[in-house]
Amino acid sequence: MLNTYIGTTETQIDLLPITGPEAQIPFAILACRTDCCMRLPHKDVALRQGDITLIRSVEPVSLAPLIAGNTYSARLFQVPMGRDADFGPNELIASMLATSEDTHIVFRRIDHVLANGYCDQLARLIEAKPQDAILDYEQRTIAQLLLTELSRWDLNAMMIIESNFPEHDLRHTPKARQAGIILNYVMRHLATVTLSTAATYFGYEANYFSRLCHQLFQKPFLHEVRFIRMNQAKKLLELTMQSISDIANSLGYKNPANFDRHFKAHTGMSPSAYRHQTQVK
Repeated sequence: MLNTYIGTTETQIDLLPITGPEAQIPFAILACRTDCCMRLPHKDVALRQGDITLIRSVEPVSLAPLIAGNTYSARLFQVPMGRDADFGPNELIASMLATSEDTHIVFRRIDHVLANGYCDQLARLIEAKPQDAILDYEQRTIAQLLLTELSRWDLNAMMIIESNFPEHDLRHTPKARQAGIILNYVMRHLATVTLSTAATYFGYEANYFSRLCHQLFQKPFLHEVRFIRMNQAKKLLELTMQSISDIANSLGYKNPANFDRHFKAHTGMSPSAYRHQTQVK
């Protein structure tokens, strides 16, 4: 199944249910042809041209322009795929195939030429008439090749925090998913998170949790939190007219001067200069 969405106003996308005859479709594949905003029940995700998102949600999901008045365009593929589908080594996709919880994974910094080529071929196969068992097989094969291509690219921190993974006991979760679960927690508590509160939440002693995070992120936990805060600040400065003091406060900075200092160290410019340089007038 292929749906193409082009518009300037918010539109709900047509996700098939994961129960009943369509249960063989474990998730939808959203390929962005322009920048757009994906609106989930409790979260908005800013997507860029070329981004690919795997989505499963029983709640409504919609698309809207990233900037009011702009036109967005995206394709939504929903292809039957076995839970034991063969694709490249990616524990996050494998986990998504093996579970039924609402979740999504955003893929950025991928080879857009290859990924778009797979999407174009998948669209041609879906639109071919008449449909038959051979075309069904070809569609599944191309979808699996697309997942394999996505699996070539490591999830970086900014990709992970804009994704959402089913949360399970961290102690019994593969390391490839532990980073995602921890970063999802950080994003939900970005203004207040500390090493101590995160360790307590996951049931670890603080020193052990600190060492675990250093293994996962190759940097201290608080450095990773600051990195996420700075990238969230960049997004808010680019896409909103929220005051700099309000942005600082929402990210846990009670003293705007500390926010300004950390932001300048991260980007090489002040928050106001960054907004002036990047925000669309």
